[in-house]
Amino acid sequence: MMKQGKLILSIAAAAVMAAGFSGAAYAQRDPAYEAARKAGQIGEKPDGYLGTVGSQPPAIQKLVDSINIRRRSAYTKAAAAQGASVEDFAFTSGCNLIAKTSPGEKYQAPNGTWQTRGSGAPTRDSRCP
Repeated sequence: MMKQGKLILSIAAAAVMAAGFSGAAYAQRDPAYEAARKAGQIGEKPDGYLGTVGSQPPAIQKLVDSINIRRRSAYTKAAAAQGASVEDFAFTSGCNLIAKTSPGEKYQAPNGTWQTRGSGAPTRDSRCP
């Protein structure tokens, strides 16, 4: 992907997050999401979707699946408007969502391991804008 394309995707991904797909927006809408996030049961993944950290109860998986369906829908619409692939758009969103995690929250590092965000910046994929 060209550098300009990354900038456009980054701006578009930020717009999707501002429209209600950031962690804070979900937390305000769904107390179960906020509780699972704070408990370290779920976390942000580099592909732009939520993941379950380890083995979780079916209710947590159902919550993650529901949020991911909404994200996929938003990514599909935004990617089409930008002339980008859904995967590229979702990846850029994942970069931004991981960057916006708060200390104590889980995220998936580029090597696939789950990390707990400390006070510093999270480890993100080197391709992130």
